[in-house]
Parts: sequence; structure tokens; C-alpha cells
Amino acid sequence: TGVDEDFGRGGNVFDRYYGDCNIKPNPCLAPLRKGPYYAMRLDAGDIGTKGGLLTNAQAQVVRDDGSAIAGLYAIGNCSASVMGTSYPGAGGTLGPAMTFAYVAANHLARQRQEAR
Repeated sequence: TGVDEDFGRGGNVFDRYYGDCNIKPNPCLAPLRKGPYYAMRLDAGDIGTKGGLLTNAQAQVVRDDGSAIAGLYAIGNCSASVMGTSYPGAGGTLGPAMTFAYVAANHLARQRQEAR
């Protein structure tokens, strides 16, 4: 029927605002008419890390003396946090991971081009 009679989910103003206003009676819920259907368990979690390999500005892994290890890059949760010893919350590692993946790919491409 498109109405969550058991728990009332989607029935408040906040939920309705983010739903599809063209679906009636509730923009957030609709009958499931055609299968097949699949389900999976989803648990809330947090995988933020403050550990990982130390890198330079090109995302290259560096030795204790600060020298880069040629051809070895680390990004995301594999690298030390760009935020130091703090973790700001869920999603906080996504921006740096995408940025340093881009930086590492460009650095590697430039090195390959220079080698030609």
C-alpha cells in the first residue's frame, strides 16, 4: 500500500521531503510488485584509521629517513592520516583517498613520460 503500518517509517515531514513527491500516498515507500528480491545484512561501522604508511606529497611511501621508495604508493586507509592523530568521522577518509589516488596516478604517469 506504500504505507509502513508497522513502524511508520517515511511518514514524517523530514522523510517525505527527501522522497519522490510523485509517488502517493507516501513518496518514500511503495509496494514491491515484481521480484526477484535480494537482501543482505548491513551493519553500521567505522573504518577510519590513524595508522598506515607515511607518504610524501606525491603519495609515495617514504622510508624513515624521508626518502621515497620508487614505485610504491599508499592512499586511503593504507596511508597515514592527513588529519594527524584525529579522525573527524564517517567519510572523512574519502576525500583524501580520491585526491591522493589522483596525485599518485599523475606522478606515476609523469615519471613514465619522462622515462621515454
